[in-house]
Amino acid sequence: MNILIALIAFQPLQVEETILDNGLKVLIYEDHFAPVVSVQVHYRVGAYNEVLGITGISHLLEHMAFKGTTKIGPKEYNKIIERAGGEENAFTSTHRTVYFANLSEDRYEIELELEADRMQNLTLAQKEFEPEKGVVMEERRLGENDPYSSFFEQLDFVSYSYHPYRRPVIGFMSDLEKISRDDVYNYYRKFYNPANAVVIVAGSVDPVDALKKVKKHFGKIPGRKVEEPVYAEPPQHGERRFILKREVHLPALAIQYHTVPANNRSKYALDLISMILSNGMSSRFQMKIVREKGVAVEANVYSSNTKYGGSFTVFAIPQVGVDIETLEREVLNELDMLKSVYVTDDELTKAKNQLIARTVYRLDSSSWMGFTIGWWEIEGGGWRNFNFYLDEINNIDKEAILSTAKEFFTEDNRTVGYLLPKEEK
Repeated sequence: MNILIALIAFQPLQVEETILDNGLKVLIYEDHFAPVVSVQVHYRVGAYNEVLGITGISHLLEHMAFKGTTKIGPKEYNKIIERAGGEENAFTSTHRTVYFANLSEDRYEIELELEADRMQNLTLAQKEFEPEKGVVMEERRLGENDPYSSFFEQLDFVSYSYHPYRRPVIGFMSDLEKISRDDVYNYYRKFYNPANAVVIVAGSVDPVDALKKVKKHFGKIPGRKVEEPVYAEPPQHGERRFILKREVHLPALAIQYHTVPANNRSKYALDLISMILSNGMSSRFQMKIVREKGVAVEANVYSSNTKYGGSFTVFAIPQVGVDIETLEREVLNELDMLKSVYVTDDELTKAKNQLIARTVYRLDSSSWMGFTIGWWEIEGGGWRNFNFYLDEINNIDKEAILSTAKEFFTEDNRTVGYLLPKEEK
């Protein structure tokens, strides 16, 4: 799919936005491509909102949210959705906790009723709490035992010296051990309320009827505005380095740079740089570092932007017999090249085609549509910003790529990590 076709295929999102008297924001997206509706509740709470001592509580609460309310039993929610022919799940991230179910167009009100119940009536019973906390702690143990999970966790912990982004969503084991049922209950009462949530209904719906149903189930729940503190990571003055030794066969390299929040225009150039460097067999890393010079088994880039900041991360594994320092030099050479020589017209066009096509393809799914709307609404400065994303990508030129690389890919702004095999005793 070329840029022109993709841009023509993309129509700006037509979302019906309503804010109820209790502060609940309702976003309804009508799309009759398939007779399916995705009902989603995005709470404005995640790891960012936690303080030391209760890290991981957002994710723990997500687990407990499936353990019963005053109306339905601990295992009933999943059965109700399954009997209705739907699928459901939930996830916790840095800024959001999201519950969703995908149902046929004539049954989606079931999920609205269940989510309204979940918002106000969780029991958080002690007999359910202890076993479920054990499940979450086991997740944490698995992460600690996985060398790559530990490596990326350490990367964020070193890269951020102050900001909550340095803490993992799963939390620290020392905190999980101490979190009580009452801690979770108080957290639930603070953050799970209409004024701190966004309800999204996406798919084959009539917007007027959908809003009526949302009001019916959520309209009478009291809302309490939650003030969110804003933390700013101090500028980094000097390269940071760390070495993590684990039981791995091959070492690994990570290089991370601080970048910008999701509503900053530099995001668009960074997204394209990530495509130019590592997306596909003709990307720079694949062509030069992996194939031509043979110093890496793999080399990938992750550009991530969220509500209050962003990062640009390179992850690479050296070829057998290649030392990690050599791989680091080659990666940095490629990043430096972006700062001194314009990318080619073909590279930029290909990157735009790939990024725009990937974005448009995802919009065929009502659930992906809901996730997209929710992410932009809570983390990207508002759902309307998505309507400008493809045009902004298309308008990026070679000068913007070069100036963005110069701005962010500096020695003072980077953190370098080595994951090395443990030495045999």
